[in-house]
Amino acid sequence: MISITKYFLEIIKISSPYMVSTFFDATSFTLMVFIVSFFLPSGKELASLGSSIYIVWVLWGISTAFSSGVISLTSRFLGDKNIKNIVHLFAVCVYFTFLWYIFIVIIFNLFLVDFIFSFLKLDSDIVDLAKEVVVYYSYIIIFSIFASIVFSVLQGLMKTKEIMYITILAVFVEVLIVFLGVKYWGLKLSLLINIAWLAGELIRISFGYYFLKQSGIYLNFSISKELNKSLSDDFTRFLETLYIGFPLKIGSLIFGSVYYFIISIITDIGQRVNLAEKAVAALTLSQRFEVFIWMLDAGLTVATTTIIGKTIGYETFQQNKQKKINEINNIITASFIIGTLFFLPIFVIFIFFNQELLYIFIKDKDIVNIGKGYLFWTGVMGLSMVYNAILTGFFIAIGKTLPLTLYLIIFSILRIPLSSLANSFDGVWIVINLTNVFMTISLIITYLFAVRRL
Repeated sequence: MISITKYFLEIIKISSPYMVSTFFDATSFTLMVFIVSFFLPSGKELASLGSSIYIVWVLWGISTAFSSGVISLTSRFLGDKNIKNIVHLFAVCVYFTFLWYIFIVIIFNLFLVDFIFSFLKLDSDIVDLAKEVVVYYSYIIIFSIFASIVFSVLQGLMKTKEIMYITILAVFVEVLIVFLGVKYWGLKLSLLINIAWLAGELIRISFGYYFLKQSGIYLNFSISKELNKSLSDDFTRFLETLYIGFPLKIGSLIFGSVYYFIISIITDIGQRVNLAEKAVAALTLSQRFEVFIWMLDAGLTVATTTIIGKTIGYETFQQNKQKKINEINNIITASFIIGTLFFLPIFVIFIFFNQELLYIFIKDKDIVNIGKGYLFWTGVMGLSMVYNAILTGFFIAIGKTLPLTLYLIIFSILRIPLSSLANSFDGVWIVINLTNVFMTISLIITYLFAVRRL
């Protein structure tokens, strides 16, 4: 038991600041939307932002696909006490980013953007504005990629407190720019939003790099020569980060896409009782409260990834292998205990105070009655999401994310046929959470299998 409890403080120390960072990241766009809706009440600008943000998130996700790989390798190099390999990884990701960026911009703008927006059945003015937001972002996304590299290395170095400080500052500046731009500057919304995002990314890059240099990590393009690495070796290292991170992004993309089908299903159910629009509103509002679980998930994923990565190392993994495997089991057990304890307040609020929580933000009884069921069933089975996040950290740490991605795809897609069988809103909410439970069971079995074969 002593070997398990020694990880408690370390897990909390790493995960807690990142939970705060996740909260600010998750609420920044919500604050921007509130400002736009308050000062530009026509609804067109709000509709364009709502239509563009999902595509922006997908574009960002694909562009930063290697970020989980960077975290994994950084933490393992840290376990080897090999700072030069971290410097090499940092340099490799930066200079291959230019090629990756050019590839993303060409593919997106020449082939995808018009195709994607052809499915958006809204007024042409709204579609044009939404498309502008996304196209402008595709040009500045290289700064998002650089920021992702810097933050991924900081995560691998367990510098989550520094990430928290930077994130709070960046989000504050982003929201302030949108406020000033909408109220005083009169800038076109598509340009204003991207100026705000660019400012935030520049803050993340500059302050993040400052903290990296304090840890002995700096941009050194001659490091490959110092380590006798060829261009082929460098490219192989970059591909390794993609091999770890890219499957997760694909799985997340499919996971997010499934919600379009879920919305269609609850709309059909709602039409039978003349509550279609209120059902969608209830789902949208209820999911905002999941930010508390997202915070917990993000923090524990980073904590388990970095602590396990540091424990096993990279080139030194075979040294004291059985001891390291025992440590992995202790880290996972400690994370499960902490995750369970941290989830208890969420459980109580979602189960016993769901109605009161919703009434704080909306007074419509129909929306509250539909939404409270979503919160209730999330409270009943939401702990599985926490366990999934912890096990995600394990698979990222060992650099084997394909099983995780496979389950994410399978159980996401499974929601569609199962939800279509439901004849009530609660039936759909149960399906959403039950598939998370199925995924947890599958991940635990795979974890037990994988950890013995490391």
